[in-house]
Amino acid sequence: MSFLHPEFLLWLLVPTLILFYFWLTQKPLRTLGLREEILEKLRAPEITMGLQGRNTLFLLSAVLLIIAMAQPVILDSTPIKGKGLHIVMAIDRGEENFELTRSLALSTLYTLLGEEIELIALDEKMYGIAPRSNDGAILGELIRHLSPSSKRFDQSLLDEKLVQRDDADMVVVITHQPIESGLFLRVSSSADIINVHEKLLQLRDIHRLRVHIPLFFYPLGLAMVLILFALSSMSKRQSVSVGTVLILLNLSPESGNAGILDFKLLADASQAYEAGAYEKSERLYGAYQLAHDSPQVRYNRANALYMSGRYARAKYWYEKVYTSDPLLRERVRHNLKQSMRKIEEVEGQKKGEVKETAQSEASTVPQGLKHVKRETKLFEW
Repeated sequence: MSFLHPEFLLWLLVPTLILFYFWLTQKPLRTLGLREEILEKLRAPEITMGLQGRNTLFLLSAVLLIIAMAQPVILDSTPIKGKGLHIVMAIDRGEENFELTRSLALSTLYTLLGEEIELIALDEKMYGIAPRSNDGAILGELIRHLSPSSKRFDQSLLDEKLVQRDDADMVVVITHQPIESGLFLRVSSSADIINVHEKLLQLRDIHRLRVHIPLFFYPLGLAMVLILFALSSMSKRQSVSVGTVLILLNLSPESGNAGILDFKLLADASQAYEAGAYEKSERLYGAYQLAHDSPQVRYNRANALYMSGRYARAKYWYEKVYTSDPLLRERVRHNLKQSMRKIEEVEGQKKGEVKETAQSEASTVPQGLKHVKRETKLFEW
């Protein structure tokens, strides 16, 4: 459990406790002249709760109201379906210890299964082996049939071509040579695969839908009950019963029903997202945002827009998420970058649609090829 506004606990709880401490420990002026034993004999028997008991109930009610204002919530997270991580795996083709390098590449691949993996080979040049794919069987076959090279791995290729790529969530380099740049994960032994797995878990945690389950109505309702008990225990001559009735009448049933319906609206939006109905989920989050706007609601709405393919609107709402939570800021920054990349891809596809169609019509597939040795084909970048 956590609090959306813990500042209420910091600024209100301590002054309230100090105030009630002096309130509960003060003595009436009439006790200054007479001893407590004499006053006890003169005091009439009470049939209602004493002043000390009522003040204690008011203290508990004040603490519960402050907790309700801090908005306690339970964080519930679910993975974002259909959104795999883009991981680039670069393999050193150097002849030295190449079989060990191949084995490490296969082990790393099995660790990254389920994500969209792009394979690259390295020597003095950079070669594309396979585009983004989540088919582990095909990627494994390509790695097994990768041939070694007599040329030495040139590390400057990493800085020239891989550092500039902002579409990759993680870059893993399988090599036995030291790498100076700290932007890549180097795998030279089985122990390094553990670091890759830990980084993968961190990235997967970013790609999770965070839902807040509100709990403020529990301390709020309990505080109202305690206040009712404290007021009803007062003497009848103070006419407190009339004030209690007025307080209950002011609690309109419409506002209570609206709160319950809002919680149901949030639950329906989350269920629609998990079911893949992203457009419906976005509409429900938008309706909930009209009554309860928060950075978390804007973030969830932007996620629904992204998954429905409306990347421009998703970018707009990601930019509108203003929060002091460092974890949420990191998620927003990452997803905003992905939205901008998707927008550029869509625009590029529209511009090159005619050109790609012409190239596909002109391309032919040669028939009757002779049987050759199976070997992964490389395409120079």
